[in-house]
Amino acid sequence: MTDIGFSTKLIIVTGTSGAGLSSALKFLEDEGIKVVDNIPLALIDQLVAMEVETAGRQLAVGLDARTSGFTPQAVNRLGTNLRQKFGSSCKVVFMSAAHRDLMRRFNATRRQHPLGSNLSLADAISADAQRMAEIESFADLHIDTSGLKPADMRRLLLSGLGAPLRAQIPVSVISFSYRNGMPEEADIALDMRFADNPHWIEELREKTGRDKEVDAYLAQDDAAQAVMRHAKDMLSIMLDRMAGEGRPAVTIAFGCTGGQHRSVWAAETIAAWLRKRGHEIDLHHRELDIPA
Repeated sequence: MTDIGFSTKLIIVTGTSGAGLSSALKFLEDEGIKVVDNIPLALIDQLVAMEVETAGRQLAVGLDARTSGFTPQAVNRLGTNLRQKFGSSCKVVFMSAAHRDLMRRFNATRRQHPLGSNLSLADAISADAQRMAEIESFADLHIDTSGLKPADMRRLLLSGLGAPLRAQIPVSVISFSYRNGMPEEADIALDMRFADNPHWIEELREKTGRDKEVDAYLAQDDAAQAVMRHAKDMLSIMLDRMAGEGRPAVTIAFGCTGGQHRSVWAAETIAAWLRKRGHEIDLHHRELDIPA
């Protein structure tokens, strides 16, 4: 089982349509939990047996008005059986929102309510809420998403399930050569081609940005040093905000002409600084990993 810091094996996420079920499942998926949405109710026991009992994975299942075989009685029976089998490691999460919020959300997305084929939107929302009332009382965790920001919804969900919130966002740091194109996965990219180039120093040409001689050379470049200071200031603000908003990870890339000296040095510098700040770091020098 993936170790994500809490012991819940099975999470049933249900609630009124439009209340944020999809967002809740996405938050759980970002935490490394296997997520399955809108599977027929009759197949859930098989899914749980395969994923949780046999494979040892943590599983979250989304159930709502679209689910084949969905009735409040059937969901409550399912939850009762799963609780008997898994005890406190099985949790039922119920998502709801005020009528006016649901009206606004469906009108904004212009999507039809799952019960809306023969009902007005207002009547469909009311019918869904009435049908879900029996399940709501059965839930372990109730989250009212009325007026909630996504970051607040994520915090309430994870804390309610006993998951520790990460203090620092995981960061991937990449060095690359512009000759071979920018990494597609980069969220933030910084061009280091302005810095003094060690390639033109004969004794540094065969070395890389990992070597102390290259570090000493670029330590004398006032512009490169100033940019690194500003990059740290910028990243401090950005990463703190991203973590607060529930961003699961971010990728920072540094590029130069050959991907050997300046970009590697910058990536090493920022990766070391981020580690000291408590970030989990995945450092990759793209061009140095390519066979000669």
